Amino acid sequence: MKPTPVLLDCDPGIDDALAIAYLVAQHLAGRIELVGVVCTAGNVGLDDTVANALAWLDLAGAPPLPVCAGAAGASVVPHVFTPETHGPRGAGYADLTVGKDHGTTTTRARLDPRSGAGLWVDSAREHPGELVAVVTGPSSTLAQALVLEPGLPGLVSELVVMGGTFRGHPGNTTPTSEWNVDVDPEAADAVCLAWERARSAAPDASFSQVSAPLWCGLNLTEQALWTPAHSERLLATSDTPLTRALVDALRLYFEFHDSVGEGYLAQVHDPFVAWLALHPHRVVAEQSHVRVECRGEHTRGMTVEDRRGQRGHVPNARIATAVTLPGGPPAVVDEVLAAIASLG
Repeated sequence: MKPTPVLLDCDPGIDDALAIAYLVAQHLAGRIELVGVVCTAGNVGLDDTVANALAWLDLAGAPPLPVCAGAAGASVVPHVFTPETHGPRGAGYADLTVGKDHGTTTTRARLDPRSGAGLWVDSAREHPGELVAVVTGPSSTLAQALVLEPGLPGLVSELVVMGGTFRGHPGNTTPTSEWNVDVDPEAADAVCLAWERARSAAPDASFSQVSAPLWCGLNLTEQALWTPAHSERLLATSDTPLTRALVDALRLYFEFHDSVGEGYLAQVHDPFVAWLALHPHRVVAEQSHVRVECRGEHTRGMTVEDRRGQRGHVPNARIATAVTLPGGPPAVVDEVLAAIASLG
């Protein structure tokens, strides 16, 4: 079978690094075709997210593929950076410059001159009805791509978003908001509106030709936990420059989670969501209508879900609530670990 084309829009970021390594492993195993990586400003600035993506791709042994710089910040308000979460450069304690001049990394990853939004549009047009797009950072670049190509929802086969929080689960940035959405709620809401319009305009109002995006919120992704034992197992299985750098990065992520009362561990949202994107038959999800609050004094960034159809709009989202893999999210983390170890 032809490998599934996959586009990753990320903001590396420590758990993004795990997602990159996981997707490279799936690409090299022939299960997907990683057609490109878009870098969006996130916890750290755009220069760092681009540099980190290139370095992680090199360390993972990725083949040459386009890497494009996307949005440099939020759509409307000043972008809020959070170096305390992923470190001042977004790589924790990992030194991604080590080995660049000594052949340790492959240095095959190169920055493509296109914009991140341009890569979104080009990838969707080159793989109409086939592309699986995964967003593990703010939706800022995707919102720009929707301006360039309003028909994007009809070109993408599946959109999988790490963002929001649902079913009454608390936020991790404010009491009601998750960070990826909170940093640029206008962009996230633009995504919701774009898919709502596309599904409403589908022939015979069936909207079956436009798949509702899969939103993977904290209600599910916070169950994906990486512990020091996982790091020890990864190194024991595959002791390489990649795995050593990942383990160094994760140490700071452990410390951050410990500092906010979660324990000495890491919630690895992004590789978990990448796994969900590649295993749609293992995802339990419910169709719903979602908008993002952009003005509320206490609720800005809240993903507001209409489960009962009270707004009268067509469903524009699928809310991920569980996985059917035996062992649940911990088993998913184990599969991610094994895939990354295979790169050694």
